[in-house]
Amino acid sequence: MTIRRQPSDFRVEEQPAPGFLDSLRDRPGRDAQHAVYTLLKTSIATPDAAAFLARELRVRQGQIAYAGLKDKHAETRQLVSVPDGATRRPERVDCRGWSAELLGFSGQPVSAECITGNRFTIVVRDLTRERVRTMERRAGALRRRDRPDSLLVVNYFGDQRFGSARHGQGWVARHLIRGEFEQALRLAIGTPSRKDAGRTRRITRACATAWGNWDDLVAQLPRCPERAAFETLASGGSFRDAFTALPYFTQAMSVEAYQSHLWNEAARLLARRIADDTPPAETGNEVRIRGPRLLRSDDPFGEMLFPVAAAVSERWRTLVLPLLSRRTRLKPPWADAVSTVLSEQGLTLNDLRIPGLRRPFFGEAPRPLFVDAAAFDLSRAEPDELTPGRLRVTVSFDLPRGAYATVVLRALGE
Repeated sequence: MTIRRQPSDFRVEEQPAPGFLDSLRDRPGRDAQHAVYTLLKTSIATPDAAAFLARELRVRQGQIAYAGLKDKHAETRQLVSVPDGATRRPERVDCRGWSAELLGFSGQPVSAECITGNRFTIVVRDLTRERVRTMERRAGALRRRDRPDSLLVVNYFGDQRFGSARHGQGWVARHLIRGEFEQALRLAIGTPSRKDAGRTRRITRACATAWGNWDDLVAQLPRCPERAAFETLASGGSFRDAFTALPYFTQAMSVEAYQSHLWNEAARLLARRIADDTPPAETGNEVRIRGPRLLRSDDPFGEMLFPVAAAVSERWRTLVLPLLSRRTRLKPPWADAVSTVLSEQGLTLNDLRIPGLRRPFFGEAPRPLFVDAAAFDLSRAEPDELTPGRLRVTVSFDLPRGAYATVVLRALGE
């Protein structure tokens, strides 16, 4: 099974919130001071495309607002905005790998509240006939009876969320909790990976050879936001000061990645518990479940478990499991799962803080345990023109913001 064989195999399109596009004005004004564009990009990360657009529009990169990060290795469509100012904005900008088309003018910059989610269209290649049947069986097991066009999937965080931990080196936040700022800094930006490329590769390789020789390291590094951390060390600052000199996005993601890992671990325990429970009743009749009650998929960060839809009662479908913080109040029916996860990590809720720093911090945030992959469709298998002798299918579905298409593919057996 192969995804992202080529960028057009993975297409993502933001779904604007109801009324947002209708609220746009044809021209700027006091109540419409932000020019809104549709940004189309191929094989470019959202921050890079935003930087290119900022240069074309002659504004600072930080003035380009968007609702979320879209996959780099894909074809994507999303909304962005820029303060209009006194400059007349072009109706269209075309550059290699990306383009932007003016939609209108808004009173507020684009944010997550401007969209409801994303539409995914994914070509899955290099399939055998048996793998296709497996996907079809799993889709049938996850399909909701009350919403036949939706699959009910545990709302795990995908591995895109896990930053440096994707390289198998551990969690930055575990070092932060223990006050080990040198280890946290090195893991956050100074640990090489075979997947590094461009500026990242240059930074991590320089750190690997010159760690501790801060003047030499500063001299070797290109001008980049991460360089400030080593300039801090070269001037006699502490490792804690150096960590706080990193871009705040990098600091915050270090914490959020670990929170997401803890959430996934608790969700996995709950998924097993749900599958072991007595099937729910519907209109007074017990639901009969044929075959396995729990679907399993391998993942680099631990096995993902998905209860079949018929095993999930309304109580579980609507459950919200928070990302953990010191202020989280453990409540049934998820309290036991969280306590088990924390115990396995050698932690308590009170440990979820970084000594000596006010931020980044472990903030509580609600996340539904389950998510609907709505408007789901799995095409018939066709010959894969890029892999002779194999098949391909196209999977399409809608997800709310914050949910991961790769998790839906895991549920289907990817």
